[in-house]
Amino acid sequence: MASRLCFNIGFLIVASVGLLHGAYAANTYTVGGDLGWIVPPNSSYYEEWTSQSTFQIGDSFVFNWTTGTHTATEVSTKEEYDNCTKTGIILVDAGVKVTFNENGTHYFLCSEGTHCEQGQKMIIKIGDGIAPSFAAPSLTAAAALSALFFSTLAIFFLN
Repeated sequence: MASRLCFNIGFLIVASVGLLHGAYAANTYTVGGDLGWIVPPNSSYYEEWTSQSTFQIGDSFVFNWTTGTHTATEVSTKEEYDNCTKTGIILVDAGVKVTFNENGTHYFLCSEGTHCEQGQKMIIKIGDGIAPSFAAPSLTAAAALSALFFSTLAIFFLN
C-alpha cells in the first residue's frame, strides 16, 4: 500500500513539473527596441531585431514613433511584403499594441512614401510561424493540474 502511495505521489510530481515547464508568461515588445518604428539606419535593421527573440502566443508588439508620419500596415503575404504592397490593415496611431493569440507569420510595413523600400518593414513569426489549420481546444495549466490531481486521488482511493 505504501509503495502504491509513493508511486502515485511521484507520478503527480513528475506530471505537474512537465505541465508547468510548458507554462509561458507573455512578453510585450517595443518594435525596434530603442529605435522604435521609423525608417531604420539600414535595410536589415528590423530583420536583425526580430532575430534576437523567439516570439510566442500571447506576446504583444507596440509600434511607437515620435517623429514623422508612419503607419504599421499588416499585409497578407510574403509577396506583398517583398513588393512593399501598401494595402492591408493599417494602424495609424503610434503606441498601438498588437497581440497574437496563435502561431503564424505576420508581415508589417510602413505604407508612407518610400519608407518600406528604405527598410521599414518586418516579419514577426509567432511560435513556429505556421498558423493552425483547425481550432484545437486549449487546456490551461491549472485545469490540467486539477485533472491530474483528482485522477491521481481517484486511482489511489480505488486501489
